[in-house]
Amino acid sequence: MTSPLKIGELARESGASVRMLRFYEQLGLLAPVRNAAGYRLYDAADVALVRKVRLLNQAGLPLKTLALMRDCLRDEPQDFCAELRRALLTQQAEIARQMLLLRQSQALLASLLEDG
Repeated sequence: MTSPLKIGELARESGASVRMLRFYEQLGLLAPVRNAAGYRLYDAADVALVRKVRLLNQAGLPLKTLALMRDCLRDEPQDFCAELRRALLTQQAEIARQMLLLRQSQALLASLLEDG
């Protein structure tokens, strides 16, 4: 078993800032235990959760939405709850739409540059 991580160690392992981790805690995404001295303690599952939350947020899912689905995020991907799956599918479709628009814009710019 690995030893518990303090917030700075979790930040280093997950790539998130200490400030962001405290914000995740305020939203209910993280629920650290506290030791006798009051330090927040985290485990490997918290590292994985923070990494997953960061990726999903970068993909466009709001943190407040992710906070409502915290329990779903702790499971392996095949065990995601139906609500999270719907949100992921919706976001995937939005990203595909944005990619199409970007490809069209890129083609237009290339065409204009060729004519110039």
